[in-house]
Amino acid sequence: MIDTSPLAGLRLRLRPEEPLAPRTTWRIGGPARLFAEVEDVEALGGLLRWARAEGLPAIPLGKGSNVLVPDEGLDAVVFVLSGDLVAVSVDPPLVRVGGGASLMSLAVTARNAGLAGTEGLSGIPSSVGGAVRINAGAYGAEIFDLLVDATLVSRAGAVRVVPAGAIPHGYRWSALCDGDDVVAGATLRLRPAPREEIDARLAEVREKRKKALPTEPNAGSVFKNPPGEHAGRLLEACGLKGARVGGALVSDRHANVIVNAGSATAADVRALMARMHGEVLE
Repeated sequence: MIDTSPLAGLRLRLRPEEPLAPRTTWRIGGPARLFAEVEDVEALGGLLRWARAEGLPAIPLGKGSNVLVPDEGLDAVVFVLSGDLVAVSVDPPLVRVGGGASLMSLAVTARNAGLAGTEGLSGIPSSVGGAVRINAGAYGAEIFDLLVDATLVSRAGAVRVVPAGAIPHGYRWSALCDGDDVVAGATLRLRPAPREEIDARLAEVREKRKKALPTEPNAGSVFKNPPGEHAGRLLEACGLKGARVGGALVSDRHANVIVNAGSATAADVRALMARMHGEVLE
């Protein structure tokens, strides 16, 4: 048994052996040894310090995309941000948002305030923290185009605010990927625009995503685009649409998307990824 008494009094909720598959967009994976919902920065720092002292990995989970949980689960504390850490506040042209907020809730709040810039990101099934960590983007927009600063919490529980310009970043990457800090919040600078213009752009992005992605459980694009190329085109040229391993299937709609056809395991997905990678390389 893990002694969680040092966490008493912090704003968090703990549950042992929490199933993780329902919390991922692939709907795959086993349970977490301990699951935590963390409601403020103080609780986040306390949880990270406690996990380090216990020698227990502490793994943040956003909205469950870009995540493949092992079939046997994770011998770790898996945590999500909630409470104060999903709040969105507006001080035009700035928007301050918790790391656990969804990109869609950010886009809707910005739209309601007459601020544009987040529409291209609105359909990505990600938390703001996850999006900042990997510099998520779509339809010509990346979150670092808008980012002013990020609030980071270290594994020792220390909180600091780092200007966006001090964080090296590139295509689907930032230096945060190479560290252990948790993105607890962010400040974005947006631009004023008419509500009708923002609504039209949101609708356009929604329709594009609806047409591009399958309806079965999936994690979106599996492979990054190599320089000067599109991963989907390369995979389709190899005839990989419809390729299958167990319950994992390459979508007929998009060759860079693996869907859970109903019974996929993490092992199935990993084996299919390896096949896709190997055939393109060959």
